[in-house]
Amino acid sequence: MNTTTELPVIRRRDVTAAEITKIVTNPVGVTMVAVTLAVNTLLAVIEASGVTFYTGGAQGPSTLSSFGALMLAPVYAFLVLPVHAAASEYRGGQLRMSLTATPDRRTLVLGKLGAVITAVLTAAVVVLAPARLIIGVSAGSGAGGLLLDLGQWIAVYAFMSVTAFGLAGLLRSTITPLGILITLPLIVATGVLQWPEALRLLPDQAGLSLVGTPAYEVHELPPGIAALTLAVWAVASLAVYAVSLVRRDA
Repeated sequence: MNTTTELPVIRRRDVTAAEITKIVTNPVGVTMVAVTLAVNTLLAVIEASGVTFYTGGAQGPSTLSSFGALMLAPVYAFLVLPVHAAASEYRGGQLRMSLTATPDRRTLVLGKLGAVITAVLTAAVVVLAPARLIIGVSAGSGAGGLLLDLGQWIAVYAFMSVTAFGLAGLLRSTITPLGILITLPLIVATGVLQWPEALRLLPDQAGLSLVGTPAYEVHELPPGIAALTLAVWAVASLAVYAVSLVRRDA
């Protein structure tokens, strides 16, 4: 009698579905997505109202959209979603449970990557579409302009989220990657570092260039280069995370 027991085939799509379930049932991530939606919508309503601000410069009043760093700030609340998706796995032995269910670490990595990309893109549309529609319609933008603007903002959110996900998985921490990504623009804003050729390549600075509101003229990148810069950050972070998950102990 043949007593050999065949192990069930673990499909990548099943792993991805399981990881998506983990992400969408995490109350912290879901709460921060709701916060991002609320803040983005509030900023959009203020912008659409026509309120202008005086900054003391010689250029006269400015609309809220001209303050790129402020308009992009809600992304840091949004980043809690991918950061928790990666780092929470290392609490309470959850990673060991995941590896028990999916012993093939490569399958687990691909499932996690598919899940976080799916969740981030979906959530980015939710938190950005209402705000960008309000701003675009109030500015008289056509359908093409609205779609281009929304696509650029979604790209920034997605690339920065994937970068944060990779850092969180590598560092096994929810605090450290967020601290790094939030501290970098604050340091740039102080003007302490005077190296525009390098600073313009930071994720937040490239993101501001992609949506057309660079923090400083010397930091501005063409949209295509800005998108490529963000993509390189995202791919590099994912690659390092994937290697660490496959090779490091649970």
